[in-house]
Amino acid sequence: MAAGRETPRQKMIGMMYLVLTALLALNITKEVVNAFVTINDKLDASATIINSKIEDDYLAFDMKKISILAKGGDLQRFTVWKTKADSLKIETKRLVSFLLSECNDMIKEVEGEDWIAANGRDPEGNILQLRSMSDIQLKDNYDVPTQLFIGSDPMNPNERGLMLRKKIHAYRDYVTGLMGTYTQKDKNWVFKAPMDVANLSEALKTANPEDSLKISQFYRALTIPDVLFDAGEEKELPWVSAIFNQVPLVAAVAMFTSLKVDIKNAESIASAFMLAKIEESIYKINKIEPMVSARSAYLNTGDSMRLNVLIAAYDTLEMNEIRWGMDADTLPERWRSTTKGIDLSGATPGIHKLKGVIGIKERDNVVWKPWDFEYTVGAPVGVISQPNMRLLYRGFKNEIEATASGFPADKVSVSVSSGCRLERNGSGWTVWVVDASIRTATITVKGQKEDGSIVTVASNNFEIRPMPKPEIFLGGIVSGQNPSCSAVRSQSRISLRFDSSVPLTGVAFDIIEGTVQVDGITRTGKINSDGSLNADAKTILAQACGKKVTITCVYKDPSNVRMNAVPSIFYVR
Repeated sequence: MAAGRETPRQKMIGMMYLVLTALLALNITKEVVNAFVTINDKLDASATIINSKIEDDYLAFDMKKISILAKGGDLQRFTVWKTKADSLKIETKRLVSFLLSECNDMIKEVEGEDWIAANGRDPEGNILQLRSMSDIQLKDNYDVPTQLFIGSDPMNPNERGLMLRKKIHAYRDYVTGLMGTYTQKDKNWVFKAPMDVANLSEALKTANPEDSLKISQFYRALTIPDVLFDAGEEKELPWVSAIFNQVPLVAAVAMFTSLKVDIKNAESIASAFMLAKIEESIYKINKIEPMVSARSAYLNTGDSMRLNVLIAAYDTLEMNEIRWGMDADTLPERWRSTTKGIDLSGATPGIHKLKGVIGIKERDNVVWKPWDFEYTVGAPVGVISQPNMRLLYRGFKNEIEATASGFPADKVSVSVSSGCRLERNGSGWTVWVVDASIRTATITVKGQKEDGSIVTVASNNFEIRPMPKPEIFLGGIVSGQNPSCSAVRSQSRISLRFDSSVPLTGVAFDIIEGTVQVDGITRTGKINSDGSLNADAKTILAQACGKKVTITCVYKDPSNVRMNAVPSIFYVR
């Protein structure tokens, strides 16, 4: 075989090949015959090592596909070269199986039994391995190799022998065509294998110049010369005759193994070439395990949820660095770093956002891949209610809180029926009754699901009542009491407010006007709009000892409705 630019292993195998050829020309002893067993075993071991590397290349195709899909990339280029690699694998198996089949027939002719190893076939029936040569009894049989592959005239070998070279060259031509014929960026590259090495340079002119070296290396590695010099005959013989003419069986078997190594070496060149055509990084993986993923671990009654069961593939030996920040610290300059998981805190209720990058090795360089995550911390909520006392008051700032279990606060909405006005108030809502004619109102709480749909979580009816009238206070004096003369004389204003029996708080009333009257005194005092007493009111109150005092007031409630307060009547002692 023509060497081209060879690796150290190829040079070693080539040297064995030359030694093997030289030994065939010698008058060899039985010890030398047995030495062929050792040579054959070494060649077979080399084929196993080469095959392991080739299988790594084929596996790398799948790893590159995973990488492309993970990035949402286009598989078109991948598909082209993966299809070529599949064809390479199939054709190589067929050719190796053909060579081993011929070798098996040769051994069977001598030993009277098949020499295919246990489990030596693949599911498609291709022969992958023969039994050890050490078990062959008639290792020095000279006749069968010559009869099967040459015939009676070494200068005119039979068709079976010639077919060995033809099959190898057909494989060479087919694979170099796979390597050199493709379309790239609207450029059509073509390689058609020439009849011989002399025309190789011309044939490479239509191929991509970047591919010339590898195509040439593959072509030369599997190019078999027409003739070889036979030292025993002292003349040139056709290649198959020089290899198999009057050689012992073990030498012929070793020759088939040598051809198998040549084929596997060539396949290694082609598989690496095709893999390199897919410009995508390969991620190292040594562990695969199931992973369950869902949008939430919480499900409301009546809802549905998609549960994804995936396969997580990763390298347990690689400590990927993670840089991240949360909420106000999502700016890159504030990120923290870790090689472990991130413990999320539930100390603060509300929506929390995380943002960061993870370092992944691509072609021995660390590439930073962005990621983000959002989660919600809900505050524990306990609700105590009286279903029979759902009330709204006219003129009152009715404050309500509404929650929807299982929904973040920003996904909860509240609505009220007509005749009422709803206002957002911090974390709650304020309901104003604006229609004096309505007697009931309905408040509805809704939640928005992740798919955008709206569901009603709660809807309750409320009775509408007028707000209780406030009482008139003269300082701290209220209707029905018996204050002293000094206590009445010291007052200068009135106020309107509820007594402690009314559970409404924070209600303010605007005083419009009022009067102060004392029995037996014809003069009437006035109350100003700020609740202060005029001079007449103060004078008659100073004379009210032992008399009845009546105070009236007109005011506006929080809804701006003008009302008459219940008069305040008390006796001064």
